[in-house]
Amino acid sequence: MKSSCQLVIIMLLSCFLHACDSSHKNAAKPAHFPNFITHKGNAYTITQGSTQLEIVANVAGRISSLKIDGEEILLVASKTNNSIWGNVFWSSPQSEWGWPPIDVLDSAPYEVSVADDRIIFTSKIDPRTGYKFIKSYGLNAERKCISIIYSIYNHSEVEKNVAAWEVTRFNPKGMAFFPQGNTESNSGIFYPLAVEHIGDFTWAKYEPEYLLQNHHKLMTDGKEGWVAYTTAGKLLIKEFADVPVELIVAGEGEIDLFANFEKTFWEIAQQGVVTKLAPGEHLDWEVMWHTRTLPAHVPETMGSEELINYVRGVLVGKN
Repeated sequence: MKSSCQLVIIMLLSCFLHACDSSHKNAAKPAHFPNFITHKGNAYTITQGSTQLEIVANVAGRISSLKIDGEEILLVASKTNNSIWGNVFWSSPQSEWGWPPIDVLDSAPYEVSVADDRIIFTSKIDPRTGYKFIKSYGLNAERKCISIIYSIYNHSEVEKNVAAWEVTRFNPKGMAFFPQGNTESNSGIFYPLAVEHIGDFTWAKYEPEYLLQNHHKLMTDGKEGWVAYTTAGKLLIKEFADVPVELIVAGEGEIDLFANFEKTFWEIAQQGVVTKLAPGEHLDWEVMWHTRTLPAHVPETMGSEELINYVRGVLVGKN
C-alpha cells in the first residue's frame, strides 16, 4: 500500500512538472535577453528611445503595440473582436493561401529564442504550404531604429516563387504617404482607395465618408524604399529595400493600402522582391521602423514639403 501511494505521488508530481514545462515552452530565459527587452508573460517589449514595441509570442510573434512617447499607434487587440490587429507577416502571393490567413503562421504560438542581441520568434511548419516563418527583432544603433528581419523557409517538396509581406494595421484615422513608383495603381477585386498624387508622392488620408459598401484597396509601385504614416503628431516610417517593377509579385503591389467597409481599421503594407526558393532554401527581408514625434514646425498635411523633407532627414540620420 505504501509503495502504491508513493507511485501515485510520483506520477502526480511528474504531471505537474510537465504542465509547468509546457506553459513556458515558448519562453526564453529572462537572463538571456538583450538589455533593451523586458518580458512579462507572453509579451516582450523592445524599448528604443521614447518608443516601446510589444511582441506577443503566443500570437505568432506578432507586434501587438507600438507606442511613441506613450501614444499608441497601432490597432490593438482590445479594440477589436477578431484577429485583425497589430502588425502581421504573410507570404505573397495571397492566391497561394487565400483567406483567412494560415493559423500556424499567423496566430499560433511561436517559439522564442535569443541570438546575436536579437529576440527571435519561430513558427512551426505549415503542412499545406511547407513554409516556416522566423521573425527576428533588434535595434540598429547606428540608424536609431528598430530592425525586423523576416525569413521564409521552404520546407515543401516543390520550388516556390514567393515574396515577404508586412501588413501594419492602424485605427481608422491618420495619413499615409510614399514616393510614387513606375506603375499605375490598381485595386484588385476591391473598390479603388481614394488617394492624391502631388508631385512625385502618393498621399492617402483616412476619410470614412469616401468609403462605399465594399473594401477599398490600392496596390502600386513605390520609390526610395519607404512608406510613412502619421497621426496626431506621431510618425512611423517603414524602410525596406526598393523593389524593381519586374520583381513585384504578379497581381500584387510593392506598396498596398487597404480600408475595410466597416470602417474599423486600415492597413499599410509593403512587399519584398519575388524570390525563387528551391526546397530547403529560404529568404531574408529586413524592414526598419523609424519612429518620431513630429516637431511643431512640420505640418501634418497632404503635400507638405516640410513633412517629406523631415522623413528623408530621418532616413539619412539628420532628424
